[in-house]
Amino acid sequence: MYTIYEMCCDGFDQKLEQQFLKPNRHQKKAYVCSPYSNPDLEVQLDNMSRARLYMLYANEHMGYLARAPHAYLPMLVCDGIPTERAMALRFGLELLERSDLLLVCGTTLSKGMKGEITHAAKLGIPIIWYHTDAHPDYHMPSDHAERLNWEKVVDITKASFLAFWKLANEKY
Repeated sequence: MYTIYEMCCDGFDQKLEQQFLKPNRHQKKAYVCSPYSNPDLEVQLDNMSRARLYMLYANEHMGYLARAPHAYLPMLVCDGIPTERAMALRFGLELLERSDLLLVCGTTLSKGMKGEITHAAKLGIPIIWYHTDAHPDYHMPSDHAERLNWEKVVDITKASFLAFWKLANEKY
C-alpha cells in the first residue's frame, strides 16, 4: 500500500489514468466514499490525495474500476459556489448509481459520506468499510507497521475474504 508521500513520488496519477484509458465494460465499478470538505485548505487537498490513494487501492488490489469524484472534480468546479456544488453532488450520485460497490474509506464520516452511504443502501449497492483504528500518523510517512492493531487486521482479513467470496460467487 502507498503512503501519501509515496503517491506524490511514484507516478501515482499515471497509474490511475491507465484504468480509464483501457476500459473494460465488464469490469466492476467501485465508488470511493471518503472525506473531502474541510475549513483547512491543506486538509482538503490532503483529502483529495487520499481519495486517489483509495482509488488506486480499489483498482490494483480489488480489481475494480475506481471512481472518486472528489479526487479530481474540485479542480474543475468551485465547492463554494452553490450551483457548482449542486452540479458536482448530482454528478457524484450518478456515478454512485452506476457503481457495483461503495467503498467507504478513512477515519471520519462526514455529512456528505453519510448521504452517499444512505443513497447506496437504498439502491441495494453493497457497502464495504474496513478500518483497523486511527492514530496521528495514519497514512503519513511516519506511519509504521508496529502501530497496527493486529487482532483487528486478522478479523478484517477474515471478514474481507468472506465478503469477497460471496461477491465473487453471486449470479448476475
